[in-house]
Amino acid sequence: MTKSRPSLANSIRIVFASLFLCLFGALPAFATDGIYTKFGLDLGYAGRIGYMGGTTPEWAIYVYGAGTASSRFNAFNISSPPDATGLQVDGNIALAGVYSTLTVSGHTSINGDRYEQMTSTESIKSTGTITGSRFSSSTINSQLNDGVTSLKKVSHDAAALTATAGSPTSLNIGKNQSRFFDNNTPTSLGGKYVMNLSSFVMGGGTNGGSGGTLTLNGAAGSAFVINVSGAFSLGSNAKIQLMGGLTVSDVLFNVTGSNSTFSIGGDSLFNGTLLAYNSSGAQRTLQITGHNTQINGELIAYKINLQSGAQVKKPKEKSKEKDDDGNVVASFTLPARIQ
Repeated sequence: MTKSRPSLANSIRIVFASLFLCLFGALPAFATDGIYTKFGLDLGYAGRIGYMGGTTPEWAIYVYGAGTASSRFNAFNISSPPDATGLQVDGNIALAGVYSTLTVSGHTSINGDRYEQMTSTESIKSTGTITGSRFSSSTINSQLNDGVTSLKKVSHDAAALTATAGSPTSLNIGKNQSRFFDNNTPTSLGGKYVMNLSSFVMGGGTNGGSGGTLTLNGAAGSAFVINVSGAFSLGSNAKIQLMGGLTVSDVLFNVTGSNSTFSIGGDSLFNGTLLAYNSSGAQRTLQITGHNTQINGELIAYKINLQSGAQVKKPKEKSKEKDDDGNVVASFTLPARIQ
């Protein structure tokens, strides 16, 4: 019996379909961040770039603290002094908890939209500027709730990862000190590096001295997961730098626990995705201060206080679009209150 040969067109379709499945079949809606592609950690709607071509906003801040009808929760408090320069928040903000509040005061400048639960409110008393709009609906309620479910799972799964052989169990990087970690050497690491730390403390650059420097190096598509169960602190000109092809969506700081320092300040530099969730008790508040403190990435926490002119900037896209540095956007004076 003679077998019929497939047509050239069908053969081409089969080849391209196979390539597509190999390249993208395992990725939900074309997820492109390294913490997903290397570790399977999917932040879903709470993620920064999560879904290429999808509807996930470009988060700079995602807070999930919730209140009640009789006792609202101030989930995100942002204020700036008169001499603050630049944008305090450059990116979208999510208030994912019910009966939560965004409080803005001082000379604060925000470039981004706000996505909030229908029960959330805003208290805006400022001489600064804000761009974008406030979005709130039953659909957004559901999406924000899904994001909270996803971030909790990611925190749990990340904390359960086995530490890379030879990795430290704590990091305390002080004045003029530096540490360097490479997830490409040896090649047996496969572009993955995990730290399980009891504490992560950087600082020490007082009296004009340089603070500690942490440098993470990796090829594009590689990833770091840094679990921190105790103190997490950056201050005094501390710097977290990324090298090689790493982006902030390839580096996850997963902060658990409830009773230690949780702060970024002192004119420090942070690059990465910071997720804070405690599965077994009270949640911590992230304190961010320092006139020249710069955060490039996404912050996901129960509550955030952003003060003293510190800045949070949305990170670069890996594949959907290039960063919008230098884009000119319109702004308007903040009203006394938006509901």
